Amino acid sequence: MNITVVGSINMDLVYLVPHIVKAGETLHSTKHELFFGGKGANQAVTASQLGANVDFIGNVGTDDFGEQVKRNLQDKGVNTSAVQKVGLTGQAIIQVADSGENSIVLFPGANFLVTAEQIQADKERIEKSDVLLLQLEIPMTVVEAAANIAAQKGVHIILNPAPAQQISDSLLSKVSILTPNETELAMLTNLKTETEEDLFQACSLLLQKGVGAVVVTLGEKGSYYLNQNERGHVQANQVEVKDTTGAGDAFNGALAVGLCRGNSLRESILYASKVAEYVVTQMGAQPAIPTSFRINK
Repeated sequence: MNITVVGSINMDLVYLVPHIVKAGETLHSTKHELFFGGKGANQAVTASQLGANVDFIGNVGTDDFGEQVKRNLQDKGVNTSAVQKVGLTGQAIIQVADSGENSIVLFPGANFLVTAEQIQADKERIEKSDVLLLQLEIPMTVVEAAANIAAQKGVHIILNPAPAQQISDSLLSKVSILTPNETELAMLTNLKTETEEDLFQACSLLLQKGVGAVVVTLGEKGSYYLNQNERGHVQANQVEVKDTTGAGDAFNGALAVGLCRGNSLRESILYASKVAEYVVTQMGAQPAIPTSFRINK
């Protein structure tokens, strides 16, 4: 069960606030904490905790944060031999409201210094993987380079199209599973995403572009999925939400693990949903996941 993650590594600076700050407003934070983050790192840590062998390709800074975030990945069982040090470590400034909602400002730092040449130098890691996990907190040229390597070897590609931005049809045609939220789906398709019929139409357009399957994460409403053979809606269980940061990343990491085990798309979504539901009950984007969720390597 080999997964390679090409993506971002951040240090998250988290501020607990009564509500998300409005324009022109100043709020006192009730608590400040540092957490390890970055969409790529979050997904890698989740997959590793759930039993996968995980390789990471990306960058951290030459600063103290860089040493800390790299050591954290190693402590969580992620292979970091392809993680390079350059520039300043990426950071995320996160507000977490009493409701559990969050607002995030990203400083990409070393994440935007990852190059296509760097990916090419470590292409064997991707070629030997069962699944390649990608997100969009690194340059699009790097995402495309990694996807090209995976597609040539028939490696399954899961692309989490976040933060929301336009994606070329060439890249979409290589994606096995695309995992947008409603906002990202609307941006990718220029279609409404308000009703289940809207979701069907938008996902169908992506399938026409060559995407193998689309899994739309809907927060507390669960998720909607569509491929050439089936479509469905997986309901979310109600849990006490403490922090939604990293929930989508946990979902993606767990989805990759489920698929590596040979589970169906729906079974893998159900598994990923359970993991994400647990993560939102904990603070931080990379909480320790109980061994009861683990799938053996």
